[in-house]
Amino acid sequence: MDDEDERSEQVRGALVKGLVALLAVAVVIALGTVLLVRTLGLDEGGSGETVGSATEPSEPLPSTALPVPGEESPSASPSASPSESGSADGIALSVSPPSVGPMQRINLTGTYEGGDNARLEVQRQEDGAWTNFGVDAGVTAGTFQTYVMSGRTGENLFRVFDPAARKGSNAVTVTIG
Repeated sequence: MDDEDERSEQVRGALVKGLVALLAVAVVIALGTVLLVRTLGLDEGGSGETVGSATEPSEPLPSTALPVPGEESPSASPSASPSESGSADGIALSVSPPSVGPMQRINLTGTYEGGDNARLEVQRQEDGAWTNFGVDAGVTAGTFQTYVMSGRTGENLFRVFDPAARKGSNAVTVTIG
């Protein structure tokens, strides 16, 4: 029975070592998760200082989804200046809200007559020229929607552009800051 006791002792030792290793891995994962949540500012306490984190929201969150192009929304008023309300080349663009803080969501929605399945590029005017912003929007059933976030303060002009048809939308103004 000496042999049997020795084997049982080895099995018990192996189990203890395995449990210790498993516990060590669990502790490392838990600490990593806590650090990641705090670093990204996802905890409600907000002890980490990250861009855009605040103890209180600067604006109330929207109570509805993105506005449907062509419908007036009482809570969000798209830009209404004459140069921004019309359609250029059959592409009509609206913005909501027209004024945001840095790195807050800017909703871009609109219609594109005959543009089903087109890929539209969001562009911003910089030094008098339109440059790609790095965001695309797909057209489905004549409508499109996307959003952008920017830290460039002041008035910003945005439009969407169909590179295949070489057509651009009306420009919309967003005040950031």
